[in-house]
Amino acid sequence: MIKQSTKKLKSVLAMGLLISAVSLPNAHAQKIPDQVVEAIRFREIGPTRQGGRYVEFAVVANSTKVIYAATASGGLWKSVNNGQSWTPIFDNESVISIGSVAVDQKNPDVVWVGSGEANNSRSSYWGDGIYKSKDAGKTWTNMGLPESHHIGRIVIDPTDSDVVYVAALGHLYSENEERGLYKTTNGGKTWKKVLDIQREDGKYIGVVDVIMSPEDPNTLIAAAYDKIRRPWTFNEGGEGSAVYKSTDGGKSWNKLSNGFPGGFLGRIGLAYAPNNANVVYANVENVNVEGISEEERKRMLEIGLPLGNDQKTAGTEMYRSDDGGESWRKISPEGEDVGGYPSYYYQQVIVDPNDEDHVYVLGIRVWETKDGGKTWGMPFRFGGDNHAMWIDPADSEHMLLGYDHGMGITYDAGATWYHPDELPLAQFYAVDVDMAYPYNVYGGLQDNGSVRGPSSMKDGSSIPFEAWQRVGGGDGMYNVIDRSNNRYLYNESQFGPIQRLDLETGESKSIRYSGAREMRWNWNSPIVVSQHDTDVIYHAGNKVLRSSFRGENWTEISPDLSKNDSIKALGTGNIQYGTITTLEESPLDPNELWAGTDDGNVQVTRDGGKTWTLLNENIPNNPEYWVTRIEASAHYPGTAYLSYNGMRRDDFSSFLYKTTDWGETWTSIAAGIPAGGINVIREDSKNPDLLFVGTELGTYASIDGGANWTRFMTNMPSNPAYDMVIHPRENELVVATHGRGIFIADISPLQGLDQTVLDTELTLFDIQPAVQYIEGLSNVTAYTNFDGESRSPGNHIQFYAKNAGQATIKIYKGAKEIFTKSIDSKAGLNKFVWEFEEVTGERTQKQLDQTAERFRGFGMEEEDIQRRIESMRFITRTVNPGTYTVEVEMNGQSSTKEAVVMKDYWTLN
Repeated sequence: MIKQSTKKLKSVLAMGLLISAVSLPNAHAQKIPDQVVEAIRFREIGPTRQGGRYVEFAVVANSTKVIYAATASGGLWKSVNNGQSWTPIFDNESVISIGSVAVDQKNPDVVWVGSGEANNSRSSYWGDGIYKSKDAGKTWTNMGLPESHHIGRIVIDPTDSDVVYVAALGHLYSENEERGLYKTTNGGKTWKKVLDIQREDGKYIGVVDVIMSPEDPNTLIAAAYDKIRRPWTFNEGGEGSAVYKSTDGGKSWNKLSNGFPGGFLGRIGLAYAPNNANVVYANVENVNVEGISEEERKRMLEIGLPLGNDQKTAGTEMYRSDDGGESWRKISPEGEDVGGYPSYYYQQVIVDPNDEDHVYVLGIRVWETKDGGKTWGMPFRFGGDNHAMWIDPADSEHMLLGYDHGMGITYDAGATWYHPDELPLAQFYAVDVDMAYPYNVYGGLQDNGSVRGPSSMKDGSSIPFEAWQRVGGGDGMYNVIDRSNNRYLYNESQFGPIQRLDLETGESKSIRYSGAREMRWNWNSPIVVSQHDTDVIYHAGNKVLRSSFRGENWTEISPDLSKNDSIKALGTGNIQYGTITTLEESPLDPNELWAGTDDGNVQVTRDGGKTWTLLNENIPNNPEYWVTRIEASAHYPGTAYLSYNGMRRDDFSSFLYKTTDWGETWTSIAAGIPAGGINVIREDSKNPDLLFVGTELGTYASIDGGANWTRFMTNMPSNPAYDMVIHPRENELVVATHGRGIFIADISPLQGLDQTVLDTELTLFDIQPAVQYIEGLSNVTAYTNFDGESRSPGNHIQFYAKNAGQATIKIYKGAKEIFTKSIDSKAGLNKFVWEFEEVTGERTQKQLDQTAERFRGFGMEEEDIQRRIESMRFITRTVNPGTYTVEVEMNGQSSTKEAVVMKDYWTLN
């Protein structure tokens, strides 16, 4: 004990000296200049093979090779060649989540997008209205309905392009008036709510689906959806769910009840038979429960009480009408669900355009009837968690299927499928990196397990989808690697089942705590590998668990850290609530742990879990929302950063705080971060003033400790930045998005950027050591592939110039100049990549002219010829590993740094 105490005292004294030596946060508040932001490009690395969640297709009727594919959080994609290639066309709007897409068949250049996914999932993002393109997706205009938030369907009058209907669900986590069915008669200039539904208690009910009669555009049937989602529950329905019909373009409506179930209903999906307007189908989530009163059932749904052991709902049922919806009959087998569970996530019905009795129902699987509901079967074993289908009116065997794992195209009714593998739509929850050369990226994906992939290919070539490996199943969540050996990976699927994977042998072992079933676990339960002793790992449910050796044993080191609300903890709707959402160990003290919960508690221990301190009252204007991250400083004892996300309380404000005294006091540093909900904050390991945050709409950076924030996402689409990590050796920011995969940026210039640099004529930043990789053999890959962007091989020479001009870059080996290059430099951040070249001679102009003529004979473009000739002017050879000097001269100033070329010790081992 005395030895340990002496050791701790020495550590504290040493840290005090360190603090006095380190400069305090920059007193000169400074935003990152726009040019610097533009110069730091994110590169996208995938993965892609697993796909992502598709929600709807829109296909041009007179040219079915033109396809618009809408995704939940990956934007809108377009193909003009039957799905052989795809282009994202909705990347730069203010939101990227989509609920519906429709193309005007009278004028196919007009495309409508309803923003905000309508599948009501825990990972469904909001929108800000309805968008319209008049040039086939090249440009977009927001046409209003900003508070619709989640749009379930868009229907265009085939006889009048100015008439459009929009089914608006409204806010997901609260009630709002802007719910219902909206109509425009002037192409979106103005909107009128034509179906306004209110319960007797005043609650507004949203519309999730609307269909138009194939014979009469004034005849519509709409599905109202009464729902409540809260952080702790998703009720299955309510008395406000119903089906309504209008025969006068929405001027008046009748509730359809003849043969249609009443009482408490959930989501309803609708479809007309395209070849017979009398035939209508409805997939109904019937949540009535026999044996209990209406009052009791209503109370259960609104509070979020689970069913008893002997209670069950009527289930998901199929109904058919043969008189345009005036009367209905049930066509699904008694006691058998036809449709998905949970139904809030599915309920799509598609009728064969050429056969009114041939119907598909989408859910976890696909249901099919060929006889109008008399019998049901499974048409094919493809897909899974299905949300979208299109059937070619000219050929019913030609179909598109969209699901959680991508999309498929079939021309033989599902006997065989083409799956586009190259679209980057990965929905990450968490990310980590190892210390390999090049380093690998690990992460967990919604619906698609856990994966590992290279941050870069050694030769700088594209990263194909085959370079990624699957390292876990289920819905992938936390993946944390033991960086001391790059061997042991700890990961989990939803709600906490943790495993240890030996990456050398491929063996995996469940290391779940024996008392796990008595605990509550978040969908994405934190895993921590200690930075001080990598054999020590932590796992958090509603309590914190500690293992002294790689999960072979576990000890509870905390009480329940949540508020432990007895009703909310019941967690209905596939939810566990009252759980720890973030757990962080201090890089400076192994006994210091920080924890945050989904119900807003923030706690800290400084004695390894023996005692915990609740900090809620110390946080000014504390929202007590979902705590998304606590980041303990690697530079200053007692300093930590805290973020909340109010999305699940329908509050999209940014909440970000900092403490410098172990949580005794907190200061908001959120000013300058637009509303959108913060998911993660990271402090740079080298520069304490350099901070990054990931929000539901993108990434932001600060070089002055949070006094100013700058949007930081060049070459990134609008997308939820769910997690991020800074590679401690390579100085790269790795961002895991929930919709478009992994993005990486070199942040080394920002580590050295401050007001002094901005005021200096020329600054050459530290040069990252680079490995001179042996290229070796390469794998055979598919021709149609994803071109993930690698880091360019070589030493990346980056410098800041106060003014534009010509810069000369010189490389020295000792006193000998071995390479020189002049480049036109901008005012701001500039980069040149030295590819380990030494100049040994120069070709004559005659030789270059002869080569140019030979290229012209090959039919090459003149611009390409000149570029190649310029690169061939000097005769070069590759230098040996070693240390070189880089000098940059510009505008009468010069700056030098060392550049290290490392030998490849890893490829052959």
